[in-house]
Amino acid sequence: MTVGEGITRIDLWILDRVFQPLADRLPERLPAFEVGMSLLFGSLMLSGAATAAMIFLLGMDPFSAMFDILIWVLWVSFYLGVNRVRSLVRPGFVNPLRTMFLGLRPISVVFLVYSAWQGSTVDTHYALAAWFNTLANATFTIGVYLASCNVKPPEQQASVWQKDFVGAPD
Repeated sequence: MTVGEGITRIDLWILDRVFQPLADRLPERLPAFEVGMSLLFGSLMLSGAATAAMIFLLGMDPFSAMFDILIWVLWVSFYLGVNRVRSLVRPGFVNPLRTMFLGLRPISVVFLVYSAWQGSTVDTHYALAAWFNTLANATFTIGVYLASCNVKPPEQQASVWQKDFVGAPD
């Protein structure tokens, strides 16, 4: 087994054993994909708040924060792209984002660990912005995993005809 196959197995284990059972327990009116999209949008807001805090509250030069601004624009384009494929995620079918995000999910976990390490070691002057960034990465990671879960089909109510003839002798 190669390193890539091992990472894929770990990723699918996390998806199937941690997030899919959580997604299956969500109420029917709140599918896991919608919760995941809300978390992805929330991560955009948290990341934008962290970048704005560094520029406006901490006095960082906007040119110095250009990398963070470009990353935020990349996240916005990612969110808009995922939003465009919303119609492909249907209840009762395999979620196409499950395979589309196969490389993104492990990388988001690595960035989450890195941002948590960075938030704990950064100078106290930038600590608030760094922890907002860590929270944004955690929200993004959870959102990507939930958006990758299969949506369970809606429960169907048995009709009057089904109730009358189920188990009736021939």
